[in-house]
Order: sequence, then C-alpha cells, then structure tokens
Amino acid sequence: MLHRPNAPLHTSRLHLLAALTMALALLAVGIYAWRLELSTDRLRNKSFAQLELRAEELSSAVAGQTEAVIRMADFALRRVRDEYVSGKPLEGNVKTIHDHFPPASIVQIAVIDADGYLTWSSISRAAPIYLGDREHFKAHLGTTSDTLYISHPVLGRASGLWSIQLTRPILKKGKFAGVMVLSLAPQYLASTHRQMALSGSNIISVFRTDGAYLTRTPKLEEAMGKSVPPERPFLQADAAPRGTFRVTAAFDRINRTYAWQHGHSYPVIINVGLDEAPLLDTIEQEIDSSRFRAALGSGLILILAGFVSILLLRAARQQQCLSASEIRHRSFFEKNASVKLVIDPESGRIVDANPAAADYYGYSRQALLSKHITDLNCLSADAVKAEMRKAFLEQRNFFNFRHRLASGAERDVEVYSGPVEVEGQTLLFSIVHDVTARHELEQRLAASEELHRSLFLTIAEGVIVIRSDGSFSAWNDAALAILGVDVEGLQAGRYVILGADGKRLEPDAFPSRRAARGEYLNHVALGILRPCGERAWIIVSSRPLLHADQTDNAAAVLSFSDITQLVEAEESLRVAQSVFDVASEGILVTDMDNRIIAVNPAFSVLTGYPPGEVLGRNPSMLSSGIHESDFFTTMWQHLLQEGHWEGEISNCRKDGRIYVAWLRISIVAEGPGRGRRYVALFSDITDRKRAADAVWRQANFDELTGLAKRKLLEDRLNRAIAQAHRKQTAVAVLFIDLDRFKPVNDEYGHATGDELLRQVARRLKGCLREEDTVARIGGDEFIAVLPDLHRNDVPATVAEKILTLLTESFSIGEHSIEISCSIGVSLFPRHADNGDALMARADAALYAAKQAGRRTWRMA
Repeated sequence: MLHRPNAPLHTSRLHLLAALTMALALLAVGIYAWRLELSTDRLRNKSFAQLELRAEELSSAVAGQTEAVIRMADFALRRVRDEYVSGKPLEGNVKTIHDHFPPASIVQIAVIDADGYLTWSSISRAAPIYLGDREHFKAHLGTTSDTLYISHPVLGRASGLWSIQLTRPILKKGKFAGVMVLSLAPQYLASTHRQMALSGSNIISVFRTDGAYLTRTPKLEEAMGKSVPPERPFLQADAAPRGTFRVTAAFDRINRTYAWQHGHSYPVIINVGLDEAPLLDTIEQEIDSSRFRAALGSGLILILAGFVSILLLRAARQQQCLSASEIRHRSFFEKNASVKLVIDPESGRIVDANPAAADYYGYSRQALLSKHITDLNCLSADAVKAEMRKAFLEQRNFFNFRHRLASGAERDVEVYSGPVEVEGQTLLFSIVHDVTARHELEQRLAASEELHRSLFLTIAEGVIVIRSDGSFSAWNDAALAILGVDVEGLQAGRYVILGADGKRLEPDAFPSRRAARGEYLNHVALGILRPCGERAWIIVSSRPLLHADQTDNAAAVLSFSDITQLVEAEESLRVAQSVFDVASEGILVTDMDNRIIAVNPAFSVLTGYPPGEVLGRNPSMLSSGIHESDFFTTMWQHLLQEGHWEGEISNCRKDGRIYVAWLRISIVAEGPGRGRRYVALFSDITDRKRAADAVWRQANFDELTGLAKRKLLEDRLNRAIAQAHRKQTAVAVLFIDLDRFKPVNDEYGHATGDELLRQVARRLKGCLREEDTVARIGGDEFIAVLPDLHRNDVPATVAEKILTLLTESFSIGEHSIEISCSIGVSLFPRHADNGDALMARADAALYAAKQAGRRTWRMA
C-alpha cells in the first residue's frame, strides 16, 4: 500500500518510455534514412571516381599510342622530305614507308610546290591539282619554321579519300619551296584505338586543339568534318593538360564520363568517354535494394519498438566484426612470414613494413620506416620511380629487382606490387620474395645445360636423338662424320646399315627403329656402307627417354662409335699372330720389367728352350758370358734413347753351345699409363759370321804371318791420327826392312824363308803394346804404328828393342840363321799431319838408315 501512489507514475513512465521508444524509433528511422542517402551518394561518387580513373588511365594509354603513331608518321615524312630536298628519287623510299605501315594506313605521300600545285603523289595522278587553298599549305606560308602541321580531316582531291594531312615545309637554302604531305587515314588511328578493347557505348576521340575531330571510335564516318561544342572544358584557354568531366553527348544523347589529355609533343587532344549506364544501372539496382530493405526495417521498427535494440545490437556486432576484421587483416600483415612493404609512390618513402621485412633487410622497424625504397633497390632513383609508376598505374604488378640489405649484401627478389587505398591515399602494397637461391639454381641449371650441350656437340661418339616415329630430332657432328653424310644425307638415309654378317639390314631392324620402340641396345656391332663407298664398323647402344612429350617428342637416344680401326686392328692382330707363329726369326717379348712374356716357335728352335722354361724369366738367361758389362750398358743406353737397338751378340743355347745372333730390339709403347714392352727379333748368323770373318781376315791380314795388311794398317793409322788430334798426343810410324833376307831364301829355300818371316812377325808383336799395329807390306818389309804416345822418346826405345830382338839368331829346323834390320821412324804431328805423309817420311828415314850401314834406325 505504501507504493500505490507511485503506480500512475510507473504507468506514465511506461507510456513515456513507450512514446520515447517510438520517438527514438522514428528518430532512428529518420537518421537511418538520412545516412542511407549519404551512403548512396558516396557509392555513386566513388563509382564515378573509379570510372574517371579508368577513363584517365585509358586516355593516357591512348595518348601514348596516338603520339607514337604520329611520331612514326612524322619520322617518315621528314625522311621523305630530306630525300626530296637532296634530289633523290622518292619511289623507293615511299615504298619502304608503305611496307612499314599497315595497308591503307597511308592514303598518299605528296609534294606541293611553292605555288600550291601538287607536283608529285604516290597515287600517280597525271594532271597537277591546285592545293594552294588547303589549310595545310597555307599554314607554312610566310614562315621558315620546320614544324609539323596536322590538318582537319579533308577529302583529298587527288586521293578521293578522307585523310589527315601531316605536313612539313620544304626549305631550300632557308627559303620556302613547297610542302611535303603525308596523308594519314583516320581509319588507321581508329583501328589502333579499337585495340584498346572498347566495348558497348564507350568512345575514343582525337581532336585538334580547336575541337575538330581527327578520328573517333566508333562511328568514325559521322565525325568527319565536325567539331565538338566549344564549351568543352578541354577547349578552354585555362584548361589543364589533363582532366575529366561528365556530359551528355550531342550526337547520341548518352551520358558519359570523359577524360581528356593533351598531347605532349603534338597539337592533339585525346578524349576517352566511358558510358555511365552500365555502372549506374548496377548502382541504382543496389540503391533500390537498399531502400527496400530500409523501408522494411523501418516498418518493423515502428511495429516493434523492441526491434530497435536488436538493430543496435546488430550494429554493435557489425562494428565488432569490422574491428575484428581490421585486427585480422593487421595480423595478416604483421605476422605473415612474407616480406611486406607499403610505399608512397610519389616520394618513395616506406610508409609501413611488417616484422618480416625488418628481419629480412636487417633494420629495426623504426629505421626501416625512415628509409626510402631507393635505399633498398639497387636501381637508380629514376629507374625505381619509373617502375613504381608502372605499378601505380597497374601496367605491371610483377617485378624482378636486386635489393640491398643493411649488411651491404645484395639479394635477388621478386616483387608483387599494386595500388591500395589507405585513408584516402593511394599507396603501393608490395610483397617481396627472396629468389636469390632460385636464380643461382637457374644459373647452375643453365650452366649444366650448356655443359651437356657442349658434351653432346663435342663428344667423339656419334649421338642421335630419335623421335617416337623413328625420325631424328637432334644429332652431333661426330654422328655425321662417322656415317659419312651431311645433314641432308642423314635425314634422307643415304647410307646402308649392315649386320655383323655384312648383309643389309631390313628397315624394321634399324637401330633407330628399335630404339624408338623402346628397345635397349647394348654394344651392338653393325656395319655402315657410306655414300662414298667406304665400309665402316660401328658399335651401337640406345636408351629410351622419359617424358618424351616434354622433349620435342624425343623417344630415345642412340650413341655409336667408329670401331673400324679396332676391327682392322683385330684382323691385323690375327695376321700378326700368324706371322709370329710362322716367322723363321726368333721373337721374344718382355714387359717393362724385362720379364719374358711371349716367345714364338722359332725361338724354341734356335735356343732349345721351350716356352714354359723361359716365360717370366729375364733374357739374361741366354747370355754366353762373352760380352763385358759395358757392352750391355751401351746397348741399353742406345735402346732407351733411340727406342731401338740392332747389332751382333753371342748367346748360349740350352745345350751350352755358343751361337752368334743378329739381334734387333724395339720399344713398343702400350699407351698412356700402361708402360711399354720390348720386342726382340734374332736370327742365327753363326755360319754366316764365320764365312764373313774368313773373308774379312783374308782381306785384312797376311796369310803367311798373320799380320795386318796395308789397307788395315792405313785405316788404323788414320784413326790413331784422329784420336791424337782430340787427345793432343803423338803417333809414331816405324818402317822396318830386313837385312840379308834374300840370301836366306837363296840358300835355304822359300820354306825356310817363310818360316823366318813368321818368327820375325812373332818377335815384332812381342815388342809392341796390344793397341799397337804391325803390318807386312812387302816380302821383307814391315810397318808398325804406335798410337796415343805421351812421350816422344818411346819410338826410339821401341826401335832399339826391335833391333836387338831381330839380331838374335833364328832356329829353323837344323839351321841357325842370323839377320838384322833397318828402321825409319816418323812422328805425328812433328813430321807430318796425315797418314800418307807420315809413312813417306818414315820410308825416307829407312833409306837414310840403310845408307848409314844398316842395323840401325833413323828419325825422319
């Protein structure tokens, strides 16, 4: 009861709360409707801004393309004019220009003289046409400035076609001499614009600076000879070089958003108009849908006031979702492992960077945000700015750069960059990937590919890559050389493949066909009959290739080597083995350690040793012991220096008999790293040696006394003189004549005389050294040669000794016979410097001794 008086108050409060709720609901509906209209206006404005941006980008692209076309045409115009001024014929140059431009793009190239008459045209009109009233002629009168003039589109009197006249004055010695005209078809410009992928009711127009149409896409023909209204913003005196506007076109009543751009180098204006209808239709549909939803929501709010709280909660949830979305996207930026940068495209300043970027570049985040992109990019500042411009205009969004780290190291990076809107400012969002390792791998792969290509081209083996149909897709020079064909001959199969038996193979058995079928060939021997008629032998192997669809349909690789020399060598080896077995000469082969590794049958016949008793042993087992060690030392020195040795040697047979052999030893190299072998061939020359020795002894020694004859004496004397020259020693010649020898013959007979001569010879040899020579040169005349004398008194001593020995009695049979001798002595080099003179001086000294009473000696 204490609370009753407060009941109406509670009711009022409830009403008031209800009214307030309704009022708040109505207020909320009104505010919502107002905000909805603002939102739709912003949507329209943003859409129009995007349309304007697209129009600006397109106008910039069209401007660049249009100026490029005009620049190319102007270059051609100036080139023809210069040829004309220099007096050269124009036809060839004009034809070149027509060839470099698309067909029908140039209507004509013409020359107008100073009086205004058409004097030359690429259309080849016969009669001159007066063109002095044309604007493109008048524009150059009274001026010597070499400028390009672009006329209104005109209907050519010579060509009969619409064209835009690009003209430059013809100046000769600084004076006006006419006009050079290049008539450009408007359709050509229009065709370049159609390549910009316009669709629907979008248009591209090019105007003169006075607003006259030069070209329009589409409906070019309707625009010829017309101009746009003078109130267009780009025709105003204070018009900016580029801008946008919206207007309803006069010719088709379509609302468009236009973007214009003045030419940088030429007096033209490019205007791109984008139809607003497709954009507005979409926007209006979205706006209508929004209004319908707003009306429905408002009705529900008015019916159910409580729905306001739901809407508020819904708005709160939406805000919460938006905040969560922002946090999520920020997390994507901050915690992503990829390097991410946000850059101001105007200044190049790094606006934002994630921790991965700071870690990668080696800077703190604060230090990185104080940098410009030029501090990281190794390109010049101008080049970096140009690349950012491409990314900003979305001409490109993928780049390859070298970036510099804080440590000074440079890394290869791939950058994905594009424009983003952040708080009303357009920035560049870039994702950076380090591709240094990939580039290094690509370089190594390229180097590996080059290495394998070089191996393919330079390997001595022939290599051919086979397609699945059996044709050849690649080959090296060695393949052509082995087959004896050129490229055409290889493709045409101008060689014959033979089997191991020498018979021609069937096509299905060709190694290329077998390889293409996936067969493995392992060292298959085949013959080749070359086009020149030569026959060669090859050994072939093949292996199938995987992933044939990725290698020009290559199915297998075929390799082959020329083994012709090997086959011939094997044949030669068989022949050599036959010769080895049947040779009459003994053959002995040793290894580099001088161990016997092979002998032939003749060896066993000549030495008496079977192969089993000599293999593995040293050839010294055959030594006879006759030769001194110096003989073998000299033999080995000559063999190692010259690679061969040949000479006479005495060896011992198994039965102990000595035989004389003529021995030839040669060193045979076995190839790099395989050492060498020694091959010895010998024949038994014992009988021949004995016969030769007998003939030689008969020719050089006296049969009666065994002493040397004159010829051998003279040879030894000459050698002694040569030796004395070298060693600075002396040579003595003793001319000995027996006294009272003739009476012995007369008294006792010739047999006794012969025996006396033999005993005299023995006594003379006993008086001399082993290296001295004594010869019988007549019946009772002897000469002794004493070489290598170091003292000049030696001949006198020898002469006295001979006189003493020969005056002693000789016992012959029952007789005791006494004789004496006279001796003449001469010395080299004291008395003569050659053998003949030396013997002559000794002969003269002998004569002096006989004159002195015999039994004495005299020096020359």
